[in-house]
Amino acid sequence: MNEKTFCGFIVRRECWSFTFRGKLFLIVLVLGLLFFIKQFVHPFLAITEPVPSDVLVVEGWMPPNTLAQAAAEFRRGHYQWMILMRPIVDESDKYQSDAYEGDYKANLLIRYGVPKGRETNLFPIMAQKDRTYHSALAVKQWLIERGMKVKSLDVASLGPHARRSRLMYEKAFGGDVKIGIIALPDREYDAAHWWRSSEGVREVIGESIAYIYARFLFRPSTS
Repeated sequence: MNEKTFCGFIVRRECWSFTFRGKLFLIVLVLGLLFFIKQFVHPFLAITEPVPSDVLVVEGWMPPNTLAQAAAEFRRGHYQWMILMRPIVDESDKYQSDAYEGDYKANLLIRYGVPKGRETNLFPIMAQKDRTYHSALAVKQWLIERGMKVKSLDVASLGPHARRSRLMYEKAFGGDVKIGIIALPDREYDAAHWWRSSEGVREVIGESIAYIYARFLFRPSTS
């Protein structure tokens, strides 16, 4: 019931509020949610589940300090072919387009032990949106053009981006190709205590939102 006073400028209203028990329950719920996020979200996103395959795709946007790990994975997995996928900007200058960076990373992989002649570099023009999905389509097209009928392939990505990468490659390749994933550690923060650094918090929150979009809202283009 409302009771107006002072010419209608002040009003008294009855309202609902939390009891002590309700406030305690709310606090416990919030703390439980924070604990769940702290313990389980990063391992969920930074998934490593490789499959038997002859092809390893390395996402070339990762920092150079991860490429030694990617080369080690290539040797450990006994792959026959590595594909460095590095979308570039549509610019004629190789520095402005990031093609120079792509060449630099390709040379690093060879320096770290990937046999020359068993690697290829794909530098497609960067899509305005859904870049991982379009990168997967570029890999698929390259394999088709060379008559390489693969039944499986692994993708090496960076930390929490891994689960979304696998999802996008699964959508691009369909059910005919089994997609494995390898999450390479991000040296910008301690993965076991990601919440203690701004880099870790930004990465986990951003990738959580991006994965939810990819899982529930993303629709592959029909073109």
